[in-house]
Amino acid sequence: MTKRRTDDILIAHAEKLLGQPGAMQQIAVEDEDRQELVPLFTLAERLYQSMPPVQPSAAFVHSLGKELAGSAKYQVATARRMRRGVLIGAATVGSLVSIASLVGAVVYIISRLRARSHAHAH
Repeated sequence: MTKRRTDDILIAHAEKLLGQPGAMQQIAVEDEDRQELVPLFTLAERLYQSMPPVQPSAAFVHSLGKELAGSAKYQVATARRMRRGVLIGAATVGSLVSIASLVGAVVYIISRLRARSHAHAH
């Protein structure tokens, strides 16, 4: 039996335990496969009996929703601040490069002028 087939059978069994009676009927389980899965069926049934599904309270659901929404807002705000910081940093670097280029050009022109004046003086 393939892993996929085993998974499908176990999912159908779990759905049956959760009150969906037609779930197991939709999957044809051969006796050989059933014998192989009996220990897992038994374990699932014991777990279901000792730990039945529980619905969370409305207050918990509401509180969790608010917490998740707050966390999402915080993450969005953090991402915006980071993007803004990157843009400001890039603009600053761009400005510094421009200023450095301008200073370099001025230094180059001054040095050329001095070189010419020295050349004319000699």
